[in-house]
Amino acid sequence: MKKLTTSVLIIVLSSSLGIVGAQTKLKKDTLKETVIGEVVITGAMGIKKKLDQQTSSASVVNNAELTQANNQNAAAALTGKVAGLTISQSNSGVNGSLDIRIRTSKTLTGSTTPLIVIDGVKSSVSVYTQLPSDMIESQTILKGMQGAALYGSDGVNGAIIVTTKKGSSGSKKVKVTLNSGVEFENVLFVPDRQKKYGQGWDGKRVHVENGAWGPAYDDPKYAGQMLPSGIPLYDVNGDGVITINGDDGNTPQQDISSSLFFKYAPLAKDNVKQFFQTGHLLNNSLTVSTGGSDAYASLTINNQQKEFVVRDDTSKRTSVLFKGGFKKDRWIIDGMASITNNSTSITNGGMYPNLLHTPSEIDIRQFDGVLNNDRGYAWTSFMTNPYWDIKHNRGTSKTTTFNGTINLTYKINEHVSIVNNGSGQYVVADGLSWRDAYSGTAQSPTIAGLTAIGASYSQSNSVSRFLYNDFMADFNYDLTNDLQMNFLAGFNVQESYSKITSAGGTGLNIPGKYTVWNVVTPTQPYDLNNARSLARKYAFFGNLDLNYKDYLSLNATIRSEWSSKFINSQDITNSKSGYVYPSFGVSFNAKNAFSGLKDSNDISRFVVKGSWTRVGQDDPVGIFGIEDTAVLGYGFPYGGGPLSFIGNSQPTAFNVKPQFIMSTELNLGLGFFKDRVLLDVNAFQTDTKDLITWQSTSTASGINRKLINIGKIQSKGIEIELGLVPIKTQDFKWDIRASYYTQRQKVLELPDGQDEVAIYSSGNVGVYAVKGETFPIIKGTGYLRDDQGRIIIDEKTGSPLATNKFINLGQTDPKYILTLNTNLKYKNWSVYATMDYRAGNKIYSNTMYRLGWGGYLVDSAEYDRTQGGYVIPNSVYMNSAGQYVPNTSIKSGGNTYDGLASYYGGTYSRIAENYVIDAKSFKVRELGINYTFNRDTARSIGIEGLQVGVYARNPFYSFSKENRGYNDPEASLSNGNNIRGISAQAQYPSTRIIGFNAIINF
Repeated sequence: MKKLTTSVLIIVLSSSLGIVGAQTKLKKDTLKETVIGEVVITGAMGIKKKLDQQTSSASVVNNAELTQANNQNAAAALTGKVAGLTISQSNSGVNGSLDIRIRTSKTLTGSTTPLIVIDGVKSSVSVYTQLPSDMIESQTILKGMQGAALYGSDGVNGAIIVTTKKGSSGSKKVKVTLNSGVEFENVLFVPDRQKKYGQGWDGKRVHVENGAWGPAYDDPKYAGQMLPSGIPLYDVNGDGVITINGDDGNTPQQDISSSLFFKYAPLAKDNVKQFFQTGHLLNNSLTVSTGGSDAYASLTINNQQKEFVVRDDTSKRTSVLFKGGFKKDRWIIDGMASITNNSTSITNGGMYPNLLHTPSEIDIRQFDGVLNNDRGYAWTSFMTNPYWDIKHNRGTSKTTTFNGTINLTYKINEHVSIVNNGSGQYVVADGLSWRDAYSGTAQSPTIAGLTAIGASYSQSNSVSRFLYNDFMADFNYDLTNDLQMNFLAGFNVQESYSKITSAGGTGLNIPGKYTVWNVVTPTQPYDLNNARSLARKYAFFGNLDLNYKDYLSLNATIRSEWSSKFINSQDITNSKSGYVYPSFGVSFNAKNAFSGLKDSNDISRFVVKGSWTRVGQDDPVGIFGIEDTAVLGYGFPYGGGPLSFIGNSQPTAFNVKPQFIMSTELNLGLGFFKDRVLLDVNAFQTDTKDLITWQSTSTASGINRKLINIGKIQSKGIEIELGLVPIKTQDFKWDIRASYYTQRQKVLELPDGQDEVAIYSSGNVGVYAVKGETFPIIKGTGYLRDDQGRIIIDEKTGSPLATNKFINLGQTDPKYILTLNTNLKYKNWSVYATMDYRAGNKIYSNTMYRLGWGGYLVDSAEYDRTQGGYVIPNSVYMNSAGQYVPNTSIKSGGNTYDGLASYYGGTYSRIAENYVIDAKSFKVRELGINYTFNRDTARSIGIEGLQVGVYARNPFYSFSKENRGYNDPEASLSNGNNIRGISAQAQYPSTRIIGFNAIINF
């Protein structure tokens, strides 16, 4: 085996850095080995320091790992690659949506999204997720609060520091890079649905039903026969009316003979999954760069065109980014300007839950193109035709984002510099949504018995502006030969402005004319979103770094911040809008401190860190939140008549202040055998006091609830990261990185008289913060049980009894997350994989609820429906003597088929516990292989370099046994907050992507 003499750093991930082998013979391609602790990272305010001098936990992901599977969403590309950073696709769609969290939540009602910083200045999640990964040089994730403390309240959830690519340095030669790829997208899974009973209700074969409460597929009366389904297509008997036979739908008489016929047997393949097409995405990115020692310039143009797995749901995005800079005398100037245009077209409405209510004998695709897709209903008269929705029920949006940054540095001397970093964002968005009308009686021939679909139209226009600037003085001195000091003092100003106008209504005077003046009944103002807001924030801040003999580093920060949210216009004098946020951290490098360790070949790294931070968070308080405002009332007095204004029934306390978060963190970093083995352990605790949350009040006062400071939550967590290089030769290298992350969050205090606060509640389930419990948790109705945990039923009806109050049904956040990243390199080949495992949490599945009342749950067909319901396992009933007796014969759901639909749509559906399932999940996030051609080979065909690759994202998954594909455990009603663990019916299933790409250098 040949000895490796030189190494090239290619992966920077927390302290676990991968080292990739290279041959000494490569000359220009050869770089010196990088010692892990010497890696320089970019932190808050653009401050650069060595990894082991950073006094809190931070992780860095470079462009190579970010783009290995060609994921052009900068946030999604981080999934599974950083311990403590949880990226979840909360909603699938043509663009989808992501929930981004660093460690635990520090709030009940505020944002959980980390701060986004791009090229040294604050940005937004929308700009970040639209930034193609090709344009990014690296991302630094500041996980420890102390690392982001300089950003004050903005950095309370941690920060992601994005550095975009610069032009090439050294040679002034122009470099051109083309990244071109194509991706194919398919539905990853759909729910398992029972395949024993077909279309119908109460045991009858009803050809226009949306339920699967019909006869069994093996019923001799129907098995294997060709039977009609759906609304007849034509007026066969010529009486001017298309007749729906209803309960006699299996008899092909009169107009029903023009229906589509299907064999009464389950299809071999799932009909819902077959409905979805193979989506595709074309991605092309061109970068032209040049630069020398004193100047550089780079222009990147990216275009993505995507069609989702739902036909005609499309997205088109074009991004142009220019970055340049130069040094002249004492000046250093860097700047970036970008424009992104994104347009989407989607199908509105709840098409997916309607699809799930398709009996398994019906081939949905047979209805495509029937009557030009202008028939509002297809196989059922209770839910709209999905192909009609695709054509007649749509929404479009166009968003243009302008973003610019400027970084100016003036060096007064070798020790003092003046720095100014500023940015501006301007976003213009337009949205349209419309639905055409459909009525069975407004056509010839008429169709009796169909619910009319009303036409509607809405539009919205919004403009937002964000300005940000940091003015800083940087002092860098050697106080002694052994002690270096860096001190940064600065002033920050921010301004955010937004305006939105919306209008619309129901009914269209002229069909197909989508404008506001064409609506029949305009939407009332209280149902519209018309608002504008302006907020400002000012701050002075300071950062002190001391480094003693390159083994002891100290960092202290302070920020004094003023927010306009806390200024009450009626009492400006007594309004307190300013607060101070300090932090302190220390790093001790034992490897450099002790000669015995310094000379050791076995121990290559030994660093211990600790930090303490106190920061406030103000975002639970809305702009103008503390003002005594009035809101639009629903008519005068409160119904009909003209509009009126009423007092705000959900005000914010005038004396509200930020909720304060105190964080303590300890870190240990070890390296062995020249960093062939790396271990990092991070432990943290955060305490949020003066929690901003809702306090319930008596409605007699005219106030339903009030936002106040009261309450406390505590979070604790541990991160363990392990990096291994088990094999390293001249031609072969194997990198492994694994991590374990666990957290616990508990509610310690709530407003006086309250034991819980609803973060979200709807019907029989919600997400709650409960005093003394883990946070957040799912609460809902459950089965009433005796002291032995047995389900209590009604002796007469067999119906299970439900609790009269909500019970704890499980926590929403995983108790622990495991990740594994591996990369094998053999000569020019590279094979990589990224995967994670999340466990210990629950999710409420709205999909299960939907399937339950429709007769599609697998469990609902595990018994003979013609004999009625089933005996609930481990159930009891109370006898006449007041004793609980084991139930062995009383059926829930009755003794005949007729009552089952009512039971599942009533008693069963009212118990939320039925739909709360284990959210355990394992996913392979990325899997792929790349091949890089030798430079001589590339040059022989007229180019400088060529890499080709094939990859997959989400190729494999495994959920808990009770999750039969009902919902992706990552799915949630919203993102950026604590409403997690509740899925929505209308959310499309997750998808699998397989792609090919080529990177060509000229």
